[in-house]
Parts: sequence; structure tokens; C-alpha cells
Amino acid sequence: MDVVFYIPGVILLVTAVFKLSAMRGSWRDPLMAATGSVLLIGAFVCILSAPPTISVVNDLTGIANFSAPLVYSGMSALSACYLVLMITWRGGAPERIGHAARLIVGVYGLVIVGIVALFSLADVPVERTRDLDTYYAATPYMREMILLYLVSHTAATITLMRMCLSWLREVQNLTRQGLTLIVVGVMFDLSYQIAKYAAIAAHWNDRDWDFLSTSVSPPLVAIAGVTVAAGFALPRIGPPATDNFRAWRRHRLLEPLWAEMRDLRTPTSDTHWWDPPVVRLVQQEIAILDGVLVCSPYLDNEVRKTAHAVARAQLLTAADLQPSRTGADEQRTDHGTGSEKVVVDDAEIVAEAAMLAAAKVRASVNPSTGFPSDVGVLQCVEQPHLMVALAQALTSSPVVAVARQRAALQEVRHD
Repeated sequence: MDVVFYIPGVILLVTAVFKLSAMRGSWRDPLMAATGSVLLIGAFVCILSAPPTISVVNDLTGIANFSAPLVYSGMSALSACYLVLMITWRGGAPERIGHAARLIVGVYGLVIVGIVALFSLADVPVERTRDLDTYYAATPYMREMILLYLVSHTAATITLMRMCLSWLREVQNLTRQGLTLIVVGVMFDLSYQIAKYAAIAAHWNDRDWDFLSTSVSPPLVAIAGVTVAAGFALPRIGPPATDNFRAWRRHRLLEPLWAEMRDLRTPTSDTHWWDPPVVRLVQQEIAILDGVLVCSPYLDNEVRKTAHAVARAQLLTAADLQPSRTGADEQRTDHGTGSEKVVVDDAEIVAEAAMLAAAKVRASVNPSTGFPSDVGVLQCVEQPHLMVALAQALTSSPVVAVARQRAALQEVRHD
């Protein structure tokens, strides 16, 4: 059961570490500061709320139930940070944002002072790690402390819900998805609060509904914390995450071309496994272009023409053997228009791959044998999607394999 506290706590803490490492010198940015505060406070509140942590903190301080005001104060600070973050995220006049942020911080600062003061006045000698809310629901001052926390938390939750719903109609894409996640998280949070209120009210009426507080509410608040944090984070980390995924995919697709060029003695910068995919992709493409530059004097247009003729014949034969989706008549029409163009384009890619493979053999095995009389031009590297097709042709086309073998045999004869 304790994992419902530690898992979201660790997730938020790890996210906070990565976020803070990227925030160097950015704490003056209100949005960055509020984001970092939400992640850090949320992580510590989750970890401090776990019963084993509660016992450790109580033992270290020597005060029974010392964790109660600590956790409630953290939750109140987190409520304030959520509201400040939402106001800052939505934007507006700096003076208005600053005034609203100071007001929220002031109000919830007073709530925290009230929580600490009420706890100091309460008589709570029996340590309760799981059912403190219901066990002390009728205890003077402790009762008021619990209600002060719950009411202030409910006020913040409802305010956050209203802000999200009012803004949701005005935005699209990742911002809208982020706000939707926040609304979902707020619904879980409200469910958590309802469970707490119901358990406390039942205790006042001599009923035992403690399971609502001890078993139902913890997973609800854990899900709420992670979902709301994800909603705030999505619009900020979504675009770079998408860019990195695309870069990773392109990096993987270009590996055959990079492998073909990497053993040429070209100056390249080292990359590490922890570098972002966008950085690794840039270094990979630089290495590829440097390798192509080394091979450029050895690109033989005769190799390209021969490979093109063979590849075109093979592709046309393969296209003729494939049945059309809509019948033979449409198949004949396609071969005369779009399909034939596709065959010509694919054949050109294979031809350039063969020319590059042969040039690479000459550049790496025996570069002093002289240059071809008809030097070719490699056009595929000038277009990103064609560069990927070139990489695939280098490893999959038998025409390229034949051109590579012929080039190697010619170099052996020259030796």
C-alpha cells in the first residue's frame, strides 16, 4: 500500500532533478520557478505522506504526529504553487500576475501558520501513521487543523478547476491536452477530498468509515498529483520530446549510411549515450556529409548509369508481377503514370547508392589510382527523405552489393 506514495514521489523527484538541471539561471522566470516548486514540493509531500516516512520523521523529532503539520503544510504550499503556476502559465499583465501570485502566497502562508499553531495547541500523544484524520477528528484544535487544511485545499482545487475550464475553450493542441489532464487530476483530487470529508463526518456521527481515509483516499491523491503535474508539464516537454523521438527514428534509419562512411578518415565529434537524440543526429549527419565529401572525387557516373538500368529493369519486372488492388485495367494505367514514376525514382536512389558504395571502396582501398573520367553527382544527400532511402538501399539492394564487389575487384587488379 505504501508504494502509492513512493512511486509518484520518485517520479516527481526524478522529473524535478532533470528539470532543475535544465533551469540553470532561470529561477527569475516566474513560470520556471513555479514549475520547479510544484515538482519539488509534490515529490516531498508524496514521500513524507507514506506511513514509514511518517514514523521516521516522528522518531527523529521526538514529537508524536509531528509529520501531520509537516504534510499538511506541504499540501497547502503545493495548492498555492498550482494556482501560481496556472496564473503564470496563462499569462497577462506582469503587474496582475505578480499581484495575484503574492495574494495566493500570502493566503496560503497564513494557512500554514494556522496549521502549525493549531497543532502546537492540540493534545495528540498517540502516534497515528494511517488514520490520523479520523482518530483525531473530534480532538480540540486538531479537528480545526484538519478542517483548515481540507477547506483550503478544496478552495484551491475548485479554483484550479474553474481556471482550467475557462481557458480550455480558448486553446488547442498540447495546451488543451495539458489542461484536460489537469482537469482529470483535479477530479481525482476532489474524490480524495470527498472521501476524507465523509470519513470525518462519519466519525462525528459515531460511524466507522475509516477505510475511506486509510484505503480509498491515498491512491486517489497519488493519481491526482501525478496527473496534474503531467498536465502542467505536457505543453512544455511535449514538443522537445516529439523532436527527440523523430531525431531518434531518423538516426536509426541513417545508421547504414553512417556505417558506410564512418571508417573514412573524417573529423567527427564524439557523442555519448546520454546526449539527446537531436544532438546525436546532427553529429551523425555531419559525419555522413564529411564521408560523402571524401568520396565525391571518386563518384563514377558510369557506375550510376549501369546500376540505374539494372535497378529500373528489376523494379519494373517486380511491379508487373504485383496484382493491382482494383484490377488489371487500372494496373496498366498506373504503370503508365504514377507507378512508373515511382520505379524511376527508386531506381535513381539505388543507382546513387551503388555509385557511392563503389566510390567509398576506391576512396578507402586505393585512393591514388586516379579519378573517373565522368565524375557523378550525389543528389540524394541534399534531401532528408532521400538520404534515408539512400541508407536503406545501401544495405538492401543487390544492385548496390554487385557494384561494391566490382569496385573491390577492380582495386585488386590495380594492385
